[in-house]
Amino acid sequence: MSAAKRGFSLVEVLVAIGILAMVMTAVAQTSGTSMENTAEVFSVTQASHLMEGIVLDLEEEYRTEGFPTNDLENRECELPREFDGTFECEYDLLGMDVGSDNLSSLGADANENVNASPLMQAFCTGGADGQQPVDPATALANLAGNAGQNVGALMAFQALLDPGFNQICGLNLDKMCQNTQMITSFIPVIIEQAAKSTRKLVVRLKWGEMNAYQTMRIETYITAIPGGDKEEGP
Repeated sequence: MSAAKRGFSLVEVLVAIGILAMVMTAVAQTSGTSMENTAEVFSVTQASHLMEGIVLDLEEEYRTEGFPTNDLENRECELPREFDGTFECEYDLLGMDVGSDNLSSLGADANENVNASPLMQAFCTGGADGQQPVDPATALANLAGNAGQNVGALMAFQALLDPGFNQICGLNLDKMCQNTQMITSFIPVIIEQAAKSTRKLVVRLKWGEMNAYQTMRIETYITAIPGGDKEEGP
């Protein structure tokens, strides 16, 4: 029989089947990996949307009802029914402990920074009596003399400090400097009140199989009216 008319030999068929088997194995592995990656992406996307809803619900709950006076740790989140059993969720609600020492330090730093600022130097020092508040014309000259640091302030205050305009609006630099110092002295109180009405929220969302769990964790800060505070049990 001529070579053109003869069929495939058994050896050729076996070799072809072997090559096909190797190719199909590689394709199956690639497809399996691709499906696993697709499933993982879907789970992460689902967890991200679920996490967003959990955080919004917790924020709304505590803003409406007020914070507990004590810290809450490892509290179970309420999950929508369709996610129950697929995801596990816990959260912590932690108070902001500023501390009296930190408050004093923050107040001292704020006072020092304000007094040393170029604007305070221009508006509230360097007058005829040394450290006394200056008049508008002198303040404008102070700003112009240090234009490198005060170029924005010079443009903003140039019209306000103009003698003619100043007579119309009655700008009182003495009162302005006193009010600035008074506001600065209240900074520790402001920080303390802000800390009382702020909590750190930590949410942990877990999913997956035993020994192969994946976890998504998020930290944020929420505020509420202190009047609703109450202590909650463990």
